Amino acid sequence: MSELKKVILDTPIGRIGILVRDGMLELIELMPDDYSNDMGEETTPGLIDEQPFRAVKEFLDRYFAGELEVWKLDRLPPGGQFYQKVWRILTTIRFGETISYGALAALAGNPGSARAVGSAMARNPLPILIPCHRVIASNGGLGGYGGGLDMKRWLLRHEGVEL
Repeated sequence: MSELKKVILDTPIGRIGILVRDGMLELIELMPDDYSNDMGEETTPGLIDEQPFRAVKEFLDRYFAGELEVWKLDRLPPGGQFYQKVWRILTTIRFGETISYGALAALAGNPGSARAVGSAMARNPLPILIPCHRVIASNGGLGGYGGGLDMKRWLLRHEGVEL
C-alpha cells in the first residue's frame, strides 16, 4: 500500500497543498480562498522538514521573494507523451516570459493543437513548478488557469509581465 503525505502552506496567492506519495512529489494543489479541496486539513507536524516537502517549500519561498529560479524536475509526472512534451517545454519558459498556446503547440511538434495544449495545462499536476500560468492566448488574453484568472494575473504580474 502506498503512503500519501501532505502539507498545506500559506502563500501570497493563498494556500498551496503539496502531496507526496512514497517519497515522490505527486501534486501541487492551488487553493484560492473560495476553493473547496479534497486534501483535508490535516498536516503531520514536522513533515515540512522532510524531502521533497522542504525542497518545494524552499523553491516557493524563493519564487515568491522574486528570485529568478527554475524548478529542476528529476522526472515528469505521469501523463501522455504529448502532455509530457508540453510540460517539459514549459520548464524552459523563464520567469517573466510568456508563450501562447499555439506557439507552445508548435514547439511540441503539433502545430494547430492549441486546444490540446490547453488540456495539458488543465492536467498539470505541478502548477508553478511546471509554470503553466505563463501560457496565454495569442491575442494577449489570459486563457484559463486552475487556480482562477485572478491567481494567474497575480503570478504574471509578480513576474513582471505587463497585462
